[in-house]
Amino acid sequence: MGAINRHYEGVRKQKKVEEGGVIHISGSFLADHADEIINLVKHEGKAWEADNPTAKLTSIEKANGGFKVETTNHKLALHIGKCLHKAYKGLHEYKFLKQEKFVEVNWKRDN
Repeated sequence: MGAINRHYEGVRKQKKVEEGGVIHISGSFLADHADEIINLVKHEGKAWEADNPTAKLTSIEKANGGFKVETTNHKLALHIGKCLHKAYKGLHEYKFLKQEKFVEVNWKRDN
């Protein structure tokens, strides 16, 4: 008897879904308010982490004259972007990746 050769098309390695978010904070408003803004970002990150230990800030770094904040959860990135807008107004924009749980938030305020 010959060997049975079966080919399963449906059994493939799942594509890893990109999760999390990145927040770009920029504008001349940062010159006088950087500490307040970073404190707000850290506070919201800690509050979310208390409710959901997998949702946290992974980095806050200076980049291109502003700040770049990375999160493990796209909803946390959205929340922080909305908090920045509510507290300090400014321009905000959200970019979502198709089929992914990832968001890029751009927040900017010039005086």
